[in-house]
Amino acid sequence: MKIPKILSASVVALAMSAGFAQASPLVTQWTVSDFSTFVPASVTPGGDIAPNPVLSVGNTQLHWGVAASVTGQSALIIANNSPTLVDTGVLTPTVSVTHENHPIFEPSLISVDILAVLTLTGTTPAGGPTEVGAITFGVRFLETPNAGVAGVCADGTLLSAGGININGCSDIFVITSNSLAFVLPYDSDGAINGFDPKLYFVNFFGTGFGTLSNAACTAAGALAGCQGFQTAEDTDTTAVFQILITPLNETPEPGSLALLGLGLTGLALSRRRQNKQADK
Repeated sequence: MKIPKILSASVVALAMSAGFAQASPLVTQWTVSDFSTFVPASVTPGGDIAPNPVLSVGNTQLHWGVAASVTGQSALIIANNSPTLVDTGVLTPTVSVTHENHPIFEPSLISVDILAVLTLTGTTPAGGPTEVGAITFGVRFLETPNAGVAGVCADGTLLSAGGININGCSDIFVITSNSLAFVLPYDSDGAINGFDPKLYFVNFFGTGFGTLSNAACTAAGALAGCQGFQTAEDTDTTAVFQILITPLNETPEPGSLALLGLGLTGLALSRRRQNKQADK
């Protein structure tokens, strides 16, 4: 049985209620690659000429602003990992994003998209196809005045309150997409006429992320209840994306981790079946 690679909630519900004649064996371990880059056309302000945001070769680093000290410009830096073994039901780190928050003068980054190219292959049991797809999520960024406005920072707290604002008002990084979750139909035996696919729920979570104050969300041009992180002045702050793969009938409960997406998406995954004859 073949099922669509772009799944709506109604299609998933129908598949689950109908069941499959011969379900594919549960994949207990995956090989996952998540290679992320900034999307050049999405960088605002554009131009790719200093002191506006400038992309590195490979589009994994953004630097911007007129440096106010020897520490240099501010930056966002993506660190990609090598392919990682991921056990079903276990949160596993993938890529990270670091904000180098240095004192600068304008201009500053306002927004950018991050493109994540995902490659998932069942490792245990072996023999299933390789699934490749891409998901794009947006970032809103606010480089705040260090002194705030009349001593009040963009997150609504007083500059003198210390904490995240102890060295000056913190900057604000917001994830504007709520679509960091999708359904993956996976046929673990890899045979066209073999077992029917089993449905998995793939979620992205983040350590270092959380729900920001309404004032911080509004200041960054995002809706109330937005997800992201604030970065202390003159420090480097890293947030790590993690992946969780579970059978669709299991509901993940990550506890204190901030869920970055709950809705199903139209992530288009293209099947690249393994050619076993080519290896002989």
